[in-house]
Amino acid sequence: MNHTTPPGWSKTLTELLAENGNVSGEEIEWARNFEREQLRSWARFPRPGDLYELSADAEISYVTHWAAPFTGGGKGLLRKGTRVRVAVGSADPEPIGVYADPLERSRIEAELVPEADRRAEAYAGFSLSIKTADLNKLFCLVVEDGEA
Repeated sequence: MNHTTPPGWSKTLTELLAENGNVSGEEIEWARNFEREQLRSWARFPRPGDLYELSADAEISYVTHWAAPFTGGGKGLLRKGTRVRVAVGSADPEPIGVYADPLERSRIEAELVPEADRRAEAYAGFSLSIKTADLNKLFCLVVEDGEA
C-alpha cells in the first residue's frame, strides 16, 4: 500500500468517513497523514501515560468493549476537572487520536454508558476516545509520561 499522500489531499478522517461510498485503506491513511501534518504546527502529541485534566465541561466520545465481535459507543458530557490517562500505541508516536481511561472510572462509566449495556453479559468495559486536537484544546496536561 502506498502511504504517500497525493498532492492536494485535504480531507480529514472525519470528512472522508462522512462521504458516501466505499473508502479504501489507502484513503484512510492519507487522511490520517493530512491530520497529523496539520497538528504538527501547534499541537503536542500525547505520550503513553500522560495525565490530562478537562478544562471545562465538554462532550466526549466513548467506545464500549464487548466479549463479542462488535463495539458500540456514543457521546456524553464530562465535567470540568475530569482527569484521564491516555494510551498511545508504540506504532504511532504522533497519534491523531487516543483512547483514555478516566481516573474516576466507575463514576464516569455509570454516567456515560447506558445501564443496559453495563449489565449485558458480553459487556467488557469502555474507553474514552479523544482526538489529539481536543486533548490540546479542551484539556490541560497535568503529568507527562505517567511520571507521577
